[in-house]
Amino acid sequence: MNDSNDPRRSQSSPHPPFLTASSSTVSISSLADSSRGLHRRRTLYLIRHGEAVHNVLEAIAEKEAKLDAERQNLSPEETYAKMEEARQSVLTDPSLRDAPLTERGRQQARDVSQKLQAVMNQGKIHPPTEAMCSPLSRCLETTKIVLENSAINAHVRPELTERKTQFPPDTPRPLEELLRLTRDDDRFIITHIDQLSKEIAAHEAMVRESKEMLRARAGQMFDLLMEMEHRHILVVSHKGFLRELERGLLEIPDSPLFQNCELRVYRVIFTRGDRSLHHLERLV
Repeated sequence: MNDSNDPRRSQSSPHPPFLTASSSTVSISSLADSSRGLHRRRTLYLIRHGEAVHNVLEAIAEKEAKLDAERQNLSPEETYAKMEEARQSVLTDPSLRDAPLTERGRQQARDVSQKLQAVMNQGKIHPPTEAMCSPLSRCLETTKIVLENSAINAHVRPELTERKTQFPPDTPRPLEELLRLTRDDDRFIITHIDQLSKEIAAHEAMVRESKEMLRARAGQMFDLLMEMEHRHILVVSHKGFLRELERGLLEIPDSPLFQNCELRVYRVIFTRGDRSLHHLERLV
């Protein structure tokens, strides 16, 4: 549930060529880290996927449940519980497995590509030079649109998937189907998924993650970022994963939930020895 919907709280044009830097941005010669030193600098471009089919159904269910709760004069806590129950009830539909983007979601992806291009043209940030994304369809499709006119590829990483709920929208397609899909599109790099056996994939699909488990998985981003060849990295993932990444590894305890195709850009410095955050600055 989006924070803005929580009653307990008080409160189209084609996109331009992507990943072209203005003359005032950082020189591309500064991309790689030095092999010496204790600190590792990264620029993170975090994007949540565009609106997916199940997101529409969730919003409708929440709205109807909220209206019903108001008619019954329920407390904020009871209203929230009713909305959450309604939201989860629509997610049990097997036809929603690995739900795709809606047309609105695809337009959102085009819009965020334009926004990223605009802030780069203003000289505020360096263009991303590597990307990684979740293997769920809504992230693959968002990434494909955002990178449509770029020269970079995206590493498909299972670590970036949404919280494992066992609901169909958060259940990835069979591994063989995913491999076939991504091999047909050379913008995706799938070497790490190739390493997953059928047994491992089946085991992971049976896990129901707690928030604590998800935060621990999001913390693995430290190692993923250290593996990347360059340091300007686009990440396309999910609301739950990005929440735990920000509130955990990035140490932003009050970070609000991401909206569909919201962009947040951070400049971070990690201390390599104790694997901790040394500095964080939000750029966008």
